[in-house]
Amino acid sequence: MKSIYLVGFMGCGKTSVGKIIAKALNCHFIDLDEEIVSHTGKSIPTIFEEKGENGFRIIESEVLKKVSSDSSIISTGGGIVTCPENIVFMKQNGIIFYLESTIETLYKRIHQDSNRPNAVNRSLVELKNLFISRKSFYEKADFTISVTEKSPKDVSVEIINCLNSLR
Repeated sequence: MKSIYLVGFMGCGKTSVGKIIAKALNCHFIDLDEEIVSHTGKSIPTIFEEKGENGFRIIESEVLKKVSSDSSIISTGGGIVTCPENIVFMKQNGIIFYLESTIETLYKRIHQDSNRPNAVNRSLVELKNLFISRKSFYEKADFTISVTEKSPKDVSVEIINCLNSLR
């Protein structure tokens, strides 16, 4: 099986869904943000602070290429798609699923998660602008799965059914 890449805006459930799919398919799960922290020894906010977004995106692209392997479910960071070479790489090495939702739903999820200190302080307008700037990149995925008002389990079943239909 090719790698499965989960893309989408923060709060869409990439990590939760990825873990469920990996368990169901008996595959390796990779959280790209965790791998970046592991490879650099620094937190994501620290990397942004020290290297800026461009520096972070370079590291993110390098780690994506290092950790990608067949039969892996890979949860990516929300901005990975802003580097066109990452989209090309993911398409060449796997199947991309965009976990799509409304910005209002994502905003609620983000503000309920205390592990997102950089996002919690942003207004709906700020997050909406960021979301809009990335939306066309997300839509380059092979498949779009709506996650609005669905549990991670329901989304996972939908993705697994989609994968089974490809066989």
